[in-house]
Amino acid sequence: MLKYYFILFSAFLAQKSFAQLLVARDTITVIENNYVLKMPWANGVNYSNVSNIDLNFDGKKDLVVFDKINQFSVGRFRCFINNGSAGQIKYIAAPDLSYSFPNTVNWGVCLDYNCDGKEDLLCSVNGGIKVYKNVSTPSLGINFVLEKAIVYSDFNPLGVPSIAPLYASTIGVPGFADIDGDGDIDILTFSSGGFYLEYHKNMSIEKGYGCDSLIYQLQDACWGKITEQSCSVSLNQCPLKPISDQFFPPNNKQPLHAGSCLMCFDSNGDNLLDLIMGDISCNTVQYASNTGSVTNAVISDTTKLYPNYPNKNSTTQIKMNNFPCTYYVDCDGDGKKDLVATPNAFGSENFNSLWYYKNASTTNTVNFQFVKKNFLQDEMIEVGQNSFPVLFDYDADGKKDLLIGTYGYYNTTSLKAQLALYRNTGTLAQPSFSLITRDYASISLQNLNNVMPTVGDIDNDGDIDICIGTSSGQIHWLENTAGSGNLCNFSLFHANSFSFTTNSAAAAPQLFDIDKDGKLDLMIGTKNGRIAYYKNTGSLTVPAYSLITNFFGGVDVKGDINLYGIDGYAAPHFFNEGPNTKLLVGNVTGTIFYYDVPAIITNTCNLIDADANNLNEGGQSTVFFEDINNDGKRDLFVGNGSGGLSFFSSLNQFVGINENTLSKAFDNITLYPNPTKNYLNLRVNELEFDSGKLIIYNILGKEIEVFEINSNSQSFLIKHISEGIYFAKITLTHNSQTKSIIKKIIIE
Repeated sequence: MLKYYFILFSAFLAQKSFAQLLVARDTITVIENNYVLKMPWANGVNYSNVSNIDLNFDGKKDLVVFDKINQFSVGRFRCFINNGSAGQIKYIAAPDLSYSFPNTVNWGVCLDYNCDGKEDLLCSVNGGIKVYKNVSTPSLGINFVLEKAIVYSDFNPLGVPSIAPLYASTIGVPGFADIDGDGDIDILTFSSGGFYLEYHKNMSIEKGYGCDSLIYQLQDACWGKITEQSCSVSLNQCPLKPISDQFFPPNNKQPLHAGSCLMCFDSNGDNLLDLIMGDISCNTVQYASNTGSVTNAVISDTTKLYPNYPNKNSTTQIKMNNFPCTYYVDCDGDGKKDLVATPNAFGSENFNSLWYYKNASTTNTVNFQFVKKNFLQDEMIEVGQNSFPVLFDYDADGKKDLLIGTYGYYNTTSLKAQLALYRNTGTLAQPSFSLITRDYASISLQNLNNVMPTVGDIDNDGDIDICIGTSSGQIHWLENTAGSGNLCNFSLFHANSFSFTTNSAAAAPQLFDIDKDGKLDLMIGTKNGRIAYYKNTGSLTVPAYSLITNFFGGVDVKGDINLYGIDGYAAPHFFNEGPNTKLLVGNVTGTIFYYDVPAIITNTCNLIDADANNLNEGGQSTVFFEDINNDGKRDLFVGNGSGGLSFFSSLNQFVGINENTLSKAFDNITLYPNPTKNYLNLRVNELEFDSGKLIIYNILGKEIEVFEINSNSQSFLIKHISEGIYFAKITLTHNSQTKSIIKKIIIE
């Protein structure tokens, strides 16, 4: 009977795991221009909000970058641990920590609103501001709880209260700062019906609540006495009168302000907050100098030449194609806040989109000196907008090289699609990628919009060809004329070579013999979230393709219509597992769908998991699942809209964990006594871990109790648990790596 119960419980745990891909986050060395990237698989960055936050509880400020990724503005938090000493730029990526942040759309910034020393999360909600409280602890890890679903303000504090949501555009980012110097966080935002800056004062201190309450009232309906429109700031726009004469009631019928981002900081040490403003219609920011008072702000001077103002030595003006925004953060850990500029909208810089200016001031003023345009990005694989990874042996040395297609690198005023090639310069068992070119086969000369590659020998001449799909829904053929065993030579470009256009562009193709007739068919993911099947009806040497169905297997991976409209951006990857065919599909949301493809391919595919491995590395995910380290098991490459990649290895389930950490310690975990009655003792020998949990299940798989593990030797009170046979699941996390083990226990 005991054996039966164990099998039953094992089956319960396997209900989810059987659907999972047997991979774990790992790394491969990547070299660019003879430089070894420190965090190559950090997923890329595009259009961002940048904040400081302590992610690993070491007292040093780390960086979190909320990347809107693409035109949908549904973003991911990219987390970077400060691993350097004071004054040193040294970060390591912590991509697993992004899963600890709430789902966020449009914008999100971290700051400590309640003065508890932990940065909270303020983010966009339709027409306003949502607040998550940081309740993280070293034992729990990073954790946020919803504090305010939407922040309200009193728009008529001198009369009958007029309580309404404090408006903040979904397109811009409000200014959060202690404007009046009382210790709590005030808010600057553009009015919903015009071009005036509203100052909403936080009344938490005044009402005796400390700084942990979010009680706002309109303090100044025309802060700074300016208006902003059409990339121009007008001074002296409101009378210098008290709020009773300035009050402009919200009028929801007026057109909403399109969107601006506001950075509040004291540039000259006069205890008055100045501004840097960015606007969606502009390619520069505007610096606004405040020469008024704490209670009556007056902007008396502005310039678009910042930070070349006034008389600074910085030589690089903040100027980007569309909507540059700035953030006041400490990047080098020296205790002084630096300046980071980055676009806040799709269709701007993406390859060089984090401009870093060091604060070189030795006083309480600022002196921003330009350092680089690719801060953080210079340490990761970054191919601009979107990434489509493919493995193939381009130099016929028996090792798989890495080819990455892209929607495009920003180039002056537009995106130019290219293919990046990384040669495998490692060994069969230990691959290493070195950048050869960002424009393989000179694809940029074709002026294509989006380049999504797939590889295979479609003309049966012994060498590997490339087919690329584009946003137009057409497939182009790069014919390899090198012959078998030679360095690839893609000298022939056949535009729209098969004379068809998918009914829903864009086209994400895969060459795959779906009907097992010995010829490579075209399976094409399309913008509507479905897969089109084009059968190879040609000969072995002369391919030709005929549409069989636009809805292969009933696969449809559309996202939430409220966030993504009718789009799905299916990106399929078929693979054979013995005699069976499986399918992974990336999509617009970033999740990975996992299907079993029936032997009769006209039947509906069986959905195994709509969220394989609970992975979401960023919207418009793409996948390539193939053995790269020659261990006979497939490894997983995941691309996304940010233009970077992540890598998950099947080498073993402890990949990336050093000696004397989790991989060895799980041999030294003891639960005793067993059988037990009142207490259960845990001992973990020779292990550093950041957090852990002990979960007790009954024989039917029902969760009975959850305990936090916070030391290597710990006792748990279990006398309230009934007698019987149970299973204890011990989960430990170290350096973002998590591992679990199950032990049977008997309670008497």
